[in-house]
Amino acid sequence: MRVLIIDDEQYVRLVLEQSLREEGCEVVVASEGNAGIAALQGETFDCVITDLRMPGIDGLGVLTWVTDHQPGVDVVMLSGHGDVKEAVEAMKRGACDFLLKDTPFDGTAVKAALAKLRTLRALRQENLAARRGGYARDVIIEGSSAAWRTLRAQITKAASSNAPVLLQGETGSGKEVVARLLHEISGRAAGPFFAINCGAMSRELLESELFGHEKGAFTGAAGPKSGLVMAASGGTLFLDELAEMPPPMQVALLRFLDRGEYRPVGSIRTLRADVRIVGATNQDLQTLVAQGRFREDLFYRINAVILNVPALRERKEDIPMLTEYFLRTVRGPASRPRALSAEAKATLASYSWPGNIRELHNVIERLILMGGETASISAEEVRAVLPARESQTGDLSQRSLEDVERWHIQRVLKAHDGNKSLAAKTLDIDYKTLLSKLKTYGLSG
Repeated sequence: MRVLIIDDEQYVRLVLEQSLREEGCEVVVASEGNAGIAALQGETFDCVITDLRMPGIDGLGVLTWVTDHQPGVDVVMLSGHGDVKEAVEAMKRGACDFLLKDTPFDGTAVKAALAKLRTLRALRQENLAARRGGYARDVIIEGSSAAWRTLRAQITKAASSNAPVLLQGETGSGKEVVARLLHEISGRAAGPFFAINCGAMSRELLESELFGHEKGAFTGAAGPKSGLVMAASGGTLFLDELAEMPPPMQVALLRFLDRGEYRPVGSIRTLRADVRIVGATNQDLQTLVAQGRFREDLFYRINAVILNVPALRERKEDIPMLTEYFLRTVRGPASRPRALSAEAKATLASYSWPGNIRELHNVIERLILMGGETASISAEEVRAVLPARESQTGDLSQRSLEDVERWHIQRVLKAHDGNKSLAAKTLDIDYKTLLSKLKTYGLSG
C-alpha cells in the first residue's frame, strides 16, 4: 500500500513512517495540510493518515478534499485524547478509522489499523470484482466459437502486461466489455475502471474530463476538478472511439503514454498517474494515419497490443448463449417468461447482424416488450422486428439501384441505433446528403 502521512509533529511522522515501512508500505510524509493535498494531486495513494488539528488546512479539510476529489482513497484520522468528539464526527463524514496519540506514541495502533484497513479494502475489491466479473461473464465473456476462444486467449496474454492495448472491431461488437475483462484478469483488477467516449464531446470538454481543470480555467469552472486519468490511477482507462479524438488531444495522450505525465486545463503543474490505457476503434487507424487524420507516432504507441474483437456473424455459435442471457435480463420482474421456438432460433441464426451484439440485444428487447403473450416466440415475431434482410430482399442483382440503396441505408442506420452522424460516416457520405436521401426514400432514420 502507498500511504501519505500528514502531521505537524516530527516525532509522530517518524514513528508512523517507521511502523508502516515495517509493514511493507511505501510512505510519503507531509508536515501540514497544504503539502499533503499537493502530494495527493501529484501522486497516487491508497490511504492517508492525517492529524486532526494542524495549522492551515486541518485534518477535516484534508478529509473533505479527499472525499470530493479522490473518493477511492481511505482516510485515517489521528487525534489527541481531547479530540475524540471531532474524530467521531470525521468518521461520520467519511473517515474509515481514527487513532489516538497515546503516550508514549508507538506503532502498535498503527499496525492494527493497517491490518483492519487491508481487510476492508480486500473485501471491497472482492465485491467489486464479483459484480464486474459477473456482468462480463454473463454478457459476452463466454462463448464456444473459435473466434471467441482465440480472442479469449489473446486477452489472457495481454492482461499479464501494462502495455497499451488497441481494440479493433465493428460498432456493437462488445469492445468495452472486452476492455473490462482485460482489466478484471490483470494485475490492476483491484484498481478502478473508467470509460469515456472520445467522439462524443468537444476537445475542450474531453481535455477537462481526462485531465481535470483548475478553478477559472474556462467559463463555468467554478472550482478545481480531477480528471479521469487521476481517478483511474492504479487501474485502467478505456478510450472508446479513439479515432475521433481531436488532434490536440492526440498530442496530450501521446505525452501521457510516453511519460505518464499530464497537466490539468489551466494549470502549470505537471502531474503523474499510473494508468493503463485501452483504446478502441471501429475504423482503420493505419488508413487514417495515411490520410493525416491520426498521428502516426500515437498510432505506433497505442498499438503495442492489438486485439481484434470479432463481429457477431463471425461467432454465430455464441448467438444461443447470448440470446438466452438477454431473454433473462431484459424481462422485467413481473413479465411472463418467454422462450424462442426452434424456427425463431433458426431465423436469428440466419441473420447477418450488422449491428452485432448491441443489435441482438435490441431485437430481444423489442420481442419482449412488444411481442405477444404466448410463452413461445415465433419466427414470424422475430421477422417482424428484424430490419430488411438479404433473404427478404431476394436477389439484389435483380433489384433497382434505388431499392438496394434504400435497403442498405436502413441496415446501416439500424446498426448504429438510428445515429445519423455515425451512419453517414459508415456510408462515406456527408450528413446533409444522408438527410436528403432519408427524405427522398421516406425513411425516418
